Amino acid sequence: MKKIIILLLGFVVLSCTSGFEELNKDPLAANVVPTPTLLTKAMQDLIGINSGLGYNKTFMLYSQQWSQRETTTRSLYGISSTSGDWSAWYLNGLPELVDIIKLNTGEDKARFAAYGKNENQIAVAKILKAWAFHNITDTWGNVPYSETFVFDISEPKYDKQSEIYPSLINELKEAVNMIDVNASGFTSGDLMYGGDMNKWKAFANSLRARIAMRMSEVDASMAQAEVADALGAMVFTNNSENAQIAFQNAEANANPLYLEFLNQQWTFVSEPMIDLMNSYGSGTAAVPSDPRVMKFAAQNDAGNYFGFPYGLTTSESIDNYTITERSWPSEMVRAIDFPSYIMTYSELLFIKAEAEQRGWFGAIGDAATTYNQAIEASMDQWNVSTADVATYTALPDVQYDAANWRKMIGEQKYISLYTQGSNAWSEWRRLDFPALVFPTEASSNASEIPRRFFYSSREAIVNSQNLDQAITDMGGDDFSTRMWWDQ
Repeated sequence: MKKIIILLLGFVVLSCTSGFEELNKDPLAANVVPTPTLLTKAMQDLIGINSGLGYNKTFMLYSQQWSQRETTTRSLYGISSTSGDWSAWYLNGLPELVDIIKLNTGEDKARFAAYGKNENQIAVAKILKAWAFHNITDTWGNVPYSETFVFDISEPKYDKQSEIYPSLINELKEAVNMIDVNASGFTSGDLMYGGDMNKWKAFANSLRARIAMRMSEVDASMAQAEVADALGAMVFTNNSENAQIAFQNAEANANPLYLEFLNQQWTFVSEPMIDLMNSYGSGTAAVPSDPRVMKFAAQNDAGNYFGFPYGLTTSESIDNYTITERSWPSEMVRAIDFPSYIMTYSELLFIKAEAEQRGWFGAIGDAATTYNQAIEASMDQWNVSTADVATYTALPDVQYDAANWRKMIGEQKYISLYTQGSNAWSEWRRLDFPALVFPTEASSNASEIPRRFFYSSREAIVNSQNLDQAITDMGGDDFSTRMWWDQ
């Protein structure tokens, strides 16, 4: 097979999406990469980023769900511009998804139908592609999108986030319309749903509801229409449909946090996180009021659950705290095969509750019921007992207050998004809850908790003209520059 070498954002990308005329006629031949192999590679790469110690851990720290005892630079927002690199997304996973789409739409697509109906394969790739670009734009803002993976464009333009969002919604709708639930999905290689196209359809609609709700403060009309349409279609109905991929019981494909703890124990559940969870009710360090604390965090050496203070310098942390007196992430979260969560039923229910509260879907009076269901779904996801769920949801502080719905939904949704750093950070930026505190020792690079990640300095070398336009369109390129939807 011929390969085209293109320059994308300053990095070499190998693409196997041309030269179809030279493909062996047998789709299972050794010199043809089967689409299930491409899908597995894409999924493994994407979840490696989604739960990785670079991307995910940074935003677990920005959202203050985790704290660092050593090398606290990220907690203090002192990262340099050379660290604002997005190449992990563009070079790992996305090229394989683009290849799957091309192989199933080319003139030789009949060969690849051996791996599942062509349209179903395309739909899966489009759904994952939309999710990946959703993460990219919510991290950097205006980014290369429409001109990426176009072979004769080496300097892609930066699409405005206000244009990317509607495109992602349309891409998900197109994918749903392509799905044939009565035909074969991927015959193998689907690490998330095992080829079950009903679940892929539910995920696509649920993800569309998330993306649409994120536009709530800047395009309420479109947000309302798309949220209502998505919620009225096939969406998640229980935790068995969660979009998640488990890491494997082997170090080559292991949970990144497991690998970190083999060598160092620097990451802790944050004090702000555990304090927030105990603010509902009268929890103690020994018996937290929120039973999820005991799922999220490990006991310290005294058998208590103490979060690590957030925003200290490395010297302050080391001088004042030992690694055994504060709570690491739990053994469950550090397990070698702990899953990477992409979207959950609990999140979908919080979106539905907010839509009801806003009068966008169903009845406003249903918001309290759906809010409780969202908490219960989160508890179920973390294997909390039915009795503990009932005790917690009966707490006066937990019971829904429609007059303070942003705080109620914002805080409980934030808790439910534990281990989903980027998503928790985005929801904090959108709803401004919970109330996080800017560290007194923060780097001079930042004047507030970051609202975005800045562009890599490498872009000034490889795509300077488009970068300059993007910065102008964004209104700046620093931690305080806001997303289009962050108003």
